[in-house]
Amino acid sequence: MGHAHTLKSDYKSLINDLLQKSKIYALITNNSDEECVYTSSLADLERISGAPSYILLLYVISNKDKLNLSPENLDELIKTLITFFVRRNVTDVPNTRKLTQLFIDIISEVKVLQGAELVSTVREKLISVSASDEAFESKMRGPIYDENPEATRFILCSIEAQHQTKEIYTDLWSRDNQNKYVWTIEHIFPEGENIPNAWVEMIAGGNKDLAKQYLANYVHTLGNLTITGYNQNLSNMPFEQKKDRKSKDKRKDMGYRNGLYLNQSVVNEDSWTIDKIIARTDVLVQTLKDMYRW
Repeated sequence: MGHAHTLKSDYKSLINDLLQKSKIYALITNNSDEECVYTSSLADLERISGAPSYILLLYVISNKDKLNLSPENLDELIKTLITFFVRRNVTDVPNTRKLTQLFIDIISEVKVLQGAELVSTVREKLISVSASDEAFESKMRGPIYDENPEATRFILCSIEAQHQTKEIYTDLWSRDNQNKYVWTIEHIFPEGENIPNAWVEMIAGGNKDLAKQYLANYVHTLGNLTITGYNQNLSNMPFEQKKDRKSKDKRKDMGYRNGLYLNQSVVNEDSWTIDKIIARTDVLVQTLKDMYRW
């Protein structure tokens, strides 16, 4: 009879373990009402498509007492994962199909570690498989939106978030009732193949071929991208109209005067040119190198 008894108690502990793990999994995937030190970091990890690392987080959070990990340690670990995924999704290094194995390997390496040492070991391991700073920067200077619109949205929103205060907080990740983002990425110089005449004039002095060449080289670069709440209404308008556009009742700034930090350098311009796109790309790349450096 003893045999049946152990099965029962094993079964009970298995169920308890599953319950415990599923609570933690809900926390990791932002489906939990539980607020903790690292809740907002977890939200960002999901937004940058960090799901391949959930297996590692499930392990370290489940065993946080044994591994001597404070909430602050875990927050630092999650922020390290965000840096890893920003860089990975911009450079495509390491390859997606290697990610699951990477995090399984990391688990076996950190099992015997504790606290801050565990966090720094994960960091070293991620650095060792990541693209170089040069590769990261060169991708950020290229047609980043064309190559990875989701990562581009994340990094633009993360720059904006650094400049938000409690008074001017905007949830850049909110969605409308059709589940579309309310705030969208907007190309200042429009991305469509048929370049509006006003833009051919402004960007290329009326030279259509030159305008097409500029479109190919610069339209998807960071310096030409911003965030607005009403993209479809703006896309092909001339620059002045994009800047000054108001809502129908004239109460709301729908264009680049919408108060976002990312638009500050744009609203002060009288015209939008390739030089300005390049200069703004420089500024944004510098900011991002600081935000997502190892």
